[in-house]
Amino acid sequence: PHRHTMGAREGMNIDKKVIICSPGINEHTMLHMVRHPDRSIYINAHKLGLVRSSDEGESWTQIPLNFPDAPPNQDPGGFGITRDGRLWVVHHPLQGDETDMFISCSTDDGRSWKTREVAFGRLSPGGAADPYVTADANRCYINFLERPDGTLMFSCSLRYADWMDYAQKDQSRPGIRDVMIRSTDGGKTWGDPSVVHQHATETQYAVDPADPDHILAASRKQRQLLSGEDQATVEKLTGCEPGVGYPYKGGLLLESADGARSFHEVPDSYLGYYSHRATILWTGNNVVLVTHQNEEGALLARISLDGGKTWLDGTTSGAPSLSNAKGFVMTDDHSFPAPTVELSVDHFLTACVSQGNVEGFFWHIERDSDGIGLNN
Repeated sequence: PHRHTMGAREGMNIDKKVIICSPGINEHTMLHMVRHPDRSIYINAHKLGLVRSSDEGESWTQIPLNFPDAPPNQDPGGFGITRDGRLWVVHHPLQGDETDMFISCSTDDGRSWKTREVAFGRLSPGGAADPYVTADANRCYINFLERPDGTLMFSCSLRYADWMDYAQKDQSRPGIRDVMIRSTDGGKTWGDPSVVHQHATETQYAVDPADPDHILAASRKQRQLLSGEDQATVEKLTGCEPGVGYPYKGGLLLESADGARSFHEVPDSYLGYYSHRATILWTGNNVVLVTHQNEEGALLARISLDGGKTWLDGTTSGAPSLSNAKGFVMTDDHSFPAPTVELSVDHFLTACVSQGNVEGFFWHIERDSDGIGLNN
């Protein structure tokens, strides 16, 4: 098979926009959109509950979320669907100090839920003697990953009490720390933690269709200056405004070769100051799509046709890294993550919160008309 050659005309074309539910809500509505094994599409719209489409996103039905086993006023910050069709929600009280975290499961398409508390404090390296004290579920975009052996996992921001002391001597302690936790018993117990990234969270995962151990993740790196760093050097590196408290505050790609046990930053993938709230999708024909918000609040899409090796940038050779890819503007006014599902080959639906509504963009990839690369 020949290497894909990119045509300068390649890119994306928006076919139509629909309102999925209105009025929506703007308070940290971190949308999830996941395909069910029965081919229906679910969106977790947080305080609006779930919405479901059984006709490829043309029409939607709301499913109120009710967790009778949990305290009142829960905020569903995490959402996933396993291969057996079960729905999963990670949540904690809307008003609270983020010291409690719950996970609920539904076997009947969201009509009823069974809730368990996740004892996350002891998942720190020091265990109960030196625990994590908060789990930020409603603001840190929790996403699930299911391994071929059925192990279910999700990552969230688990923090020490002194997580904001970035200058402390023990540099293993500060940070918003995305931690992956796992269940091998169908969600009854959770443990076996591994740190995804000490200074990133809001992570979504995409598995290589050719290798289940190879995973790309879109995440948000955010931190203050660390002990010994030079402020001017870091500011130049990150492109932030001089003097900001968090010089790192932007999207980036992480990569794992060991089934999400460990991750490293993908070189030259940091998207810049306030270009964050990223999502990622990896399709069976090796399209990798990253959407993110930029500093002006626009929704951008960056596209690779070869599994993330090169990225569309308007040239025939493409860009070698995400940060140099062209950001195709989908809309200039949106809030928070904008996840995508594949409808058919090269055709997609992306959901976002815009002007108080949950909106859907139907779009497709325009490939070079000579057909090069369509059959690699």
